[in-house]
Amino acid sequence: MMGTVAPLSILWSKKTNNMKKTIMTAVLVAALGMTKAQQPGQVKILFDCTKAETAGNADWIIDADLHNLTWNPNANTGSSYTKSNPQQYPTPTQTTVVSSTPETYWEGALSNWGIDCVNKGFWVETLPPITGQITYGNNSNPQDLSNYHVYIVDEPNIVFTSAEKTAMMNFVQNGGALFMISDHETSDRNNDGWDSPNIWNDFITNNPVQNNAFGIHFALENFSQTSTNVTTVSTDSIIFGTYGSVSEVMWSNGTSMNIKTSENPSVKACIWKLGMGQTDTAILCSYARYGCGRVAAIGDSSPPDDGTGNPNSSLYNGYTHDANGNHRPWLMNITIWLAEAGCQTTTGISQKYDASPGEFYPNPASDLAQINIPPDLHSLSSFHLYDISGKEMQINCTGSGLGENQNSLRVNTTALSNGVYFCSFLSEGKYYSRKLVIAK
Repeated sequence: MMGTVAPLSILWSKKTNNMKKTIMTAVLVAALGMTKAQQPGQVKILFDCTKAETAGNADWIIDADLHNLTWNPNANTGSSYTKSNPQQYPTPTQTTVVSSTPETYWEGALSNWGIDCVNKGFWVETLPPITGQITYGNNSNPQDLSNYHVYIVDEPNIVFTSAEKTAMMNFVQNGGALFMISDHETSDRNNDGWDSPNIWNDFITNNPVQNNAFGIHFALENFSQTSTNVTTVSTDSIIFGTYGSVSEVMWSNGTSMNIKTSENPSVKACIWKLGMGQTDTAILCSYARYGCGRVAAIGDSSPPDDGTGNPNSSLYNGYTHDANGNHRPWLMNITIWLAEAGCQTTTGISQKYDASPGEFYPNPASDLAQINIPPDLHSLSSFHLYDISGKEMQINCTGSGLGENQNSLRVNTTALSNGVYFCSFLSEGKYYSRKLVIAK
C-alpha cells in the first residue's frame, strides 16, 4: 500500500466520527498529484506499541483506527488494560500529508509529532501490539528493526524480554538509533508491577549484549517543574538544532537521569533540573553514541502528548502548548539527530548515505569550498565533514547556512590538511555524501 492512496470507501469506514473532512482532503490532494511516496534511502521511523503504550490514559501512538479494546498480555500476573489498537501504517496514508495537514488527520496523542516527521521527509510506522515483534536480523519479520533508522519507545509499561533487549542493543550497535522516553516513578499504567524508569534501567543494566553501554540511568522520581537550565554550548544539536532553538522544557510528573562518562565517554546532557547546576546528575535530557548508532533519553512522557487521540483517554497538549512552544522543536531536533546515526566506513562515508546530488566548487579546494544543493530539495538540515579515516572534522560554515529553503553552504577549509575528505548532509529526510579534495 505504500506510495498509493487507499480507496475512499476504505478510508471512510475507518474513522467515520472525526475523519470525514480530512479524508476528502486526502482524496483531493491525491487527485491533484501532490502526494509523496516512500523513497529508497528515506529515513524510516518506528513508533513502538508493544509495551502497553496505550494503557490507562496513555495514548502514545501516532494513529489508531480502533479504541477501547481490553487485552491481557500479562497472563502470569493477571493484569490487563484497555487500549487503542494501532495499525502499522497511519490512515489516511502519509503519502497525502502536506505542510498544512492538521495533526487531527491521525488519531493518536503523538500524531502531531508523526505529521511533523513526515513533513520533514521521514517515513513513519507503528509496531502494533500483540502481533508486533521486536527483533533484529530476523528476515521473516517484515518489521524487523534492521528495516528502520530510528526506534521510538514512549513510556514502556511491560518489561523487555532478554531476546528483545538483545535485538535493541544490536540495532543500536550496528547503526540504528533508539529514543528512550520514560515517565515518573509509580506510573505503572497496566498494573503489572513495572514503572517505565525501572523498565528502562532493567534494559540498560541487565541485557545480554553489554550492560551500562549508554552511560545513562533513570532516577526513581516524580516531580513537576518548568526548567530553563539548558546548555549554552552552541554546537549542541539538540538545543540548537535545525528545527529551532530550545530555551525551556516543562515536566508534568516526570523523572530525571544521571550520566556516567566512565561507562560511555560520548554521553552528554543538555537540560537539567532548575537550580541544580549543569553536572552529571538531575538531568532531563541526555544522549550518547554506542557503536555505530545513537541513543537519546528524556524523563517525561508529557512533552510529546499533543492532547488528542483516544476520545476516552485524558490527554493534554504538551507538544505545542507547554514551555512556550519549545517542546516541538526540541523533540524534532532529537529525532533529526537520531536519524543521522550510521556506521562510518574506512572511507568516511556512512553506509546509509546515498550518492550526493550536490557538488563542491571548487574541487579541489584550498581555503573555501561551496556545496550547492538542487533547489528541488529545498532544505539542508545537517552537514558533517570526515577525513579518510572516518574522523569528523571541526569546520566553520558560512553563507546561506542550514535550514528550510537553504540550498548552499560555504565551507572554510583553511585548517584542513591536503587530502581527501567526505561530507554528509541531510536533506528532506534523506542522506547524501560527496567527496572533497583539499590541495593547497
